[in-house]
Amino acid sequence: MQEARAVYHAESAEQAKESLAVWSARWGEMAPESVATFERDFEDTIAFYQLEGVTLQWVRSTSLLERVNRQLRRKFRQALSFGSNVGAEVALYLQVQRLHAQWNHTSWWQTSHALSLDLLQVHHP
Repeated sequence: MQEARAVYHAESAEQAKESLAVWSARWGEMAPESVATFERDFEDTIAFYQLEGVTLQWVRSTSLLERVNRQLRRKFRQALSFGSNVGAEVALYLQVQRLHAQWNHTSWWQTSHALSLDLLQVHHP
C-alpha cells in the first residue's frame, strides 16, 4: 500500500491522477472497496494543488491543523464562556491572527497594532 502514499506526494494534480490510475489498476481486483473509497471524491482531495503560495506540506499533513486546534482549545478553556456569539467570533479571529503572525515571523505587537488601525478605519471612515 506504499504506492497509495505516492498519489499525494506527486508534484502536480496530473501526476497524482496518474499515480491513482496505476494504484487502482494494481489493487482493483484484490481490494475493490478500498479502491472505490480512495477514488471517491478524489478531485476534491487534490484541490490543494491549485493553491498558490501555500506550502503543500501544510495541506498534506494534519499535524499543523491539530496543533492549531490544540492551541485554540487551550486559549478558550481559559475563557470558560463567552457573553455572545460575537465575542466568541472576535476571540477566534484574534487567536487566528496571533497564530498567523507567528507563522509569518511577525511580532504580535505589529499585528495587533495593524488590527487596531483597521478597526479604527471601519468605525471612523
